[in-house]
Amino acid sequence: MVRDEQYGELGKRFEQYLLDGIPALRKAGYNPFEFLRMIKTTGGVHTAKRLLASAGDTSYGFTKLWEKQKLDTSVEFAVCLPWFRELFTEAEVGRAEFRLTEHRFDLSRIHAVPVPAWCAAPTPEPTPEPPAAPTYRQRVEAEEAAQLARPATSTALTTEAVRSAVFRSLVLERAGGRCENPGCGHPGFHVIGRNDMPVVEVDHVHGLGEGGPDHPANMVVLCPNCHAVKTRGRDAEVAELRKLLAGIARQRHEAAMTGA
Repeated sequence: MVRDEQYGELGKRFEQYLLDGIPALRKAGYNPFEFLRMIKTTGGVHTAKRLLASAGDTSYGFTKLWEKQKLDTSVEFAVCLPWFRELFTEAEVGRAEFRLTEHRFDLSRIHAVPVPAWCAAPTPEPTPEPPAAPTYRQRVEAEEAAQLARPATSTALTTEAVRSAVFRSLVLERAGGRCENPGCGHPGFHVIGRNDMPVVEVDHVHGLGEGGPDHPANMVVLCPNCHAVKTRGRDAEVAELRKLLAGIARQRHEAAMTGA
């Protein structure tokens, strides 16, 4: 059984910091029992390193914290605190920062955390500028790499493509949550639903079942009416609309990739 003794007093303080955040998580409705088991088995530092070792998808716990807007209690947040950074490699800290910014977390909040009493006061330095959020290109390329390592879900009879939540989010942002059909009867259709999300559909111009790729260059945002026309309209009308939307998807994707 591997434990954290090699990290000394600082390793113990890191583990205690993680444990001190558990009551707030339980109060928010999330009981991280698997995370606690990992800490008990291998210690806080080893647990953090293990969770950071995955270059692909984030952990189940990280996703739950993001859903509950509690990323300031995540392992990634703790790793980025200045007084714990020496426990981790630059690559590990960089991965933690990337995951946080990937989920739109403001890294300046890290520098707002009061320095603990046990930590020697550091030499005053200018507060570093938080790193810029990943660009559209960076997020697309990261998801493309992740997809290569994430095969389709297969059974003996079928192979079902896994739809990317990252690509869906990127296309929604790219369109500003508005219908992208130039012929829409309600130009710029933009309605916010009860979940504070736009009431629109992120649609594959060429469906996955037809061999179309799950990629932003093949995806557009449509209002419910335009989506119904594309899905259930007359064949000639659907063919013309697909041709139009295919060009729009490519143009907007290419513009976003270049930052235009």
